[in-house]
Amino acid sequence: MSKYLLYLTVCIGYTAQSQNIIQTEAKGVGINRNDALQDALRNAVSQGAGVSIASETKVENFMILSDAIASNTKGYIKSFTVIKEIPFPDRFEVMVKAEVTTESMKADFQLLAKQLGGIRFLVMIDPKESEINTNENLVLAIDKINQAIAKKGCRYIEPQRFRSLKKETLGLMESMSSEKTNYAQQLGLLADAQFIIMLSDYKATQIPGAFDISRGQSHSFAAKIFDNCTGEGLGSITLASNTPSKNAEDGLQKAVDNGFESLFSVLTTYVGSWLNNGTPFELRFYQTGTYRDFRDFRNKLKLDHSFGGELEIVSVLNYTRLNCTFKKRADDLADKILDIADEIPSFREQKLDVKYIYGRQISLAPQKYMVPNIPLKPLDSNQIKTTQSSFKKK
Repeated sequence: MSKYLLYLTVCIGYTAQSQNIIQTEAKGVGINRNDALQDALRNAVSQGAGVSIASETKVENFMILSDAIASNTKGYIKSFTVIKEIPFPDRFEVMVKAEVTTESMKADFQLLAKQLGGIRFLVMIDPKESEINTNENLVLAIDKINQAIAKKGCRYIEPQRFRSLKKETLGLMESMSSEKTNYAQQLGLLADAQFIIMLSDYKATQIPGAFDISRGQSHSFAAKIFDNCTGEGLGSITLASNTPSKNAEDGLQKAVDNGFESLFSVLTTYVGSWLNNGTPFELRFYQTGTYRDFRDFRNKLKLDHSFGGELEIVSVLNYTRLNCTFKKRADDLADKILDIADEIPSFREQKLDVKYIYGRQISLAPQKYMVPNIPLKPLDSNQIKTTQSSFKKK
């Protein structure tokens, strides 16, 4: 038994009087003291989560969910003491002794599991990069990112499948705007990818040595992640090797090794915020209502404590969009929307119905209206099916 496991076992035995409290020590590293402290607290919560939800390891997206729990330090740290702090020229290290409360941790984990559901990543080259000028090393970077995603126990779209999806998407885009984000979102929709990572800006930079003699090249690229269900950009990270590399493949592997955890933490922090704010949804209304109707609809949503967010009304292409947060599942939200819509005369007259649910994106329209630009034919058995499906509300 390792020293850490022995210590943790003793602590758990010591706190038997309160089975919901785990005492642990954790180290944090950051560019300053506060960053290092927050890192230490996250690690302390992560250790507590490891004990509290160890029986849930078969849950899909376990690593995303457990990291999301760890990002919510304020909810689980009962108390802590800094027992050591060391400033270094390039970083700060902090060691804490913390009491982690696990009373609600397992329930929160299960809640996030239901809200997140099964997810898949689509890693692609940013459409803004010219096909002609796209460096072949970005293609190699996609493979490296996919490998890192797989190590996290998550699913991704195979490059071969992605190439066939591009052809389908171009056909779907004929009657749509040629705007680049729409193209990426359609690709993600067909692939059943709730999160998209777009790569761009590959660079190979000379690392100077003594007498300005190059010591080799550092390889880097940018990665932007966004929520395909709501179209919300979550953040952009530059991944860089920082040290001389044998070749481009070696440099890109170092870049991913150095930066993937930071990229992944953008997602887990976003998911962790759902515990406090509710799950983000995008509601799309086709051929439905006037601004006055939507104002009444929005006001009714605000009266329900399950909703949150700005609830801003936006006209986009041929539909009206309303972004919100909701503290339950997508089908619960769909039922709630229909109930509230029936309280508004024009919505009730149009017999507003749910047409599609894609992840956390819900499309609604009058019963007789067919939502455009959606793949209505099922993909063949060799293709990854889309979760966006049509149904009638009984």
